[in-house]
Amino acid sequence: MNKPIERYQTELSQQLLPFWKKAIDTEYGGVYTCFSNDGAQLISKRKYIWSQGRFLWIACKLQQLQNENRLTDDFQWNRVAKQTYEFLRKNALMDNRHVVFAVEKDGRHIADQMDTSIFADCFYVLGCNAYADLQQDKQVFEHAYAIYQKINNRIDHQTFKSDPYPIPKGYTSHSIAMILLNVAQELYITATSFSKEYEQALERDQLILINRILDEFVTGSRIKELKHSQAAGDTLLERHINPGHTLESVWFMLHSLQGLQQEKQETITKIEEVAKQALELGWDQQDGGLFRFIDHLGGEPTGILIDTPYEQLIHDTWNLKLWWPHAEALYTTKLLESITGKTEWTNYYEQIERYALATFPQTDPAIREWIQIRSRDGTPLEKVVALPVKDPFHIIRSFILLIELQERKK
Repeated sequence: MNKPIERYQTELSQQLLPFWKKAIDTEYGGVYTCFSNDGAQLISKRKYIWSQGRFLWIACKLQQLQNENRLTDDFQWNRVAKQTYEFLRKNALMDNRHVVFAVEKDGRHIADQMDTSIFADCFYVLGCNAYADLQQDKQVFEHAYAIYQKINNRIDHQTFKSDPYPIPKGYTSHSIAMILLNVAQELYITATSFSKEYEQALERDQLILINRILDEFVTGSRIKELKHSQAAGDTLLERHINPGHTLESVWFMLHSLQGLQQEKQETITKIEEVAKQALELGWDQQDGGLFRFIDHLGGEPTGILIDTPYEQLIHDTWNLKLWWPHAEALYTTKLLESITGKTEWTNYYEQIERYALATFPQTDPAIREWIQIRSRDGTPLEKVVALPVKDPFHIIRSFILLIELQERKK
């Protein structure tokens, strides 16, 4: 089994999917995600809409792989997608069409988990759009697009929240432009089947968002996760780099540029440099793997503090090794290798793959999946780093995209 595509298919079908098949809620729909880090114990049946939308996206893409004979798995992902979509449509929306943050297992709303994060809305749209694409259902697509427009309106008027870490006053966040780009590019692909008007609008949105990221948040060869509207001084918030977010944002931009046939060499080169700096500064030369956060000069993040929960997160977790940055790095480096043909991206990819596959997979055959949160030296930790969930999204999405990339290269 030397072909890359066979490795990706095996990792999906034998290591990752067996865990999540057992986590599906066949009674109410959706999936349980509140597990201990090692995956051995379900600690809550509360459902975070953030993760439910992501899981719907996954189920739809897995069914598409099956339909195209690119995944040797006979599980009924179409049925799972339908149940998850119906759970979301029934329970995720408030009367004002905003998306709730979390619900009980049967979909009942929770008073303090309502309209608290625009990211829940975004992942709801991603999931619904994927279902529209799978089913070729124009009405579902138009529903997803309507919620997307509402998201944009709220962001334009600054009437949104961003739990679990609020954006500090006076700052703009790269994460907002980044997630909107991903949502716009996914909607754009589906719009090509249904609506020329929506397709053109989503093309404009993607180009605006790419330019916003490159012009407003890229300084030198790094992405600032947070940028103050004025000169805020040498703050931790502006000094730190999030290597995983940077690499994820890189492939979002590359996908949009490819889809819109806007692959100008000058832009690709700029994006390459951003990815390269995140990998070079983010790589732990002592123990291997990517740090969660780093200073823009390398090492532990430093800078003036303004007393926010996000700063505490940076200090507490900067040197942890998390599953999702490595999953994003796998795909980003392989994509850059495919676009540029440069062996340096092959080398980056191979370094990350060696570390990730030696570090994260759960070796207990009764559990499988990946142990998602590790200390600097790779020891598993029982720790919450954002939401109290074991999220299926990043790893499975990465291997789905890697399979699709290998198929395109044939």
